[in-house]
Amino acid sequence: MNNLLSQVSYPVFLYMTLLFFLIASVFSFLVGVGLSFRSRRALRLFDALNGWVSMRKMLKPLSMKHEVEPTLMKQPVWLGTTIIAGAATALYLLQDVSLQPALLLFDGSLTPFEMESVADNLKTFLLVGNALCLLVGISIMFFPRTLTVVERYTDHWYTARRSTRVLDEMHMEVDRWVLNHPTSVGITMSLMSLSLGMMMYSLMQNLPA
Repeated sequence: MNNLLSQVSYPVFLYMTLLFFLIASVFSFLVGVGLSFRSRRALRLFDALNGWVSMRKMLKPLSMKHEVEPTLMKQPVWLGTTIIAGAATALYLLQDVSLQPALLLFDGSLTPFEMESVADNLKTFLLVGNALCLLVGISIMFFPRTLTVVERYTDHWYTARRSTRVLDEMHMEVDRWVLNHPTSVGITMSLMSLSLGMMMYSLMQNLPA
């Protein structure tokens, strides 16, 4: 079954990839022609495509704290019971379950020994994770002070603003160079796009039916 899916999906994926590059080459060819003739529409399109999108606004919800503990801890009995019941059920179901059939998607890329190792490691990870959840549920119900002490060491706030600050900086050197030399850039883009489009079309025609 997996071999049949791979035989069907790979040609479709290859065809769609070639079609994507063919459409992209046509679009870049038209843009190159417009730049080479210094068309006002092409220059306006070039300016429109250089619209500024702030990553800071998009990622702002991820940089804000969302405190759910005060609301959840108002009902510690229900919260602890739910966590304990879910973790205990998962531990019971995982005892006699083999996760190796779930990895049949990787059949052929992994040896049977590697698949067995990955399945065992995944099962161990799930067992340890659910055991920790079971301890958390018990702590919520019977040892809330201990849980509060543990949270002092585990609840740390990490902001992604520093690592994503580079994304908020515009780098217009290439764009300015293109706008200063539209004719040469347009001719080069048109020739390269034409050759790429012809190559993609030729490859699509030679694909097996």
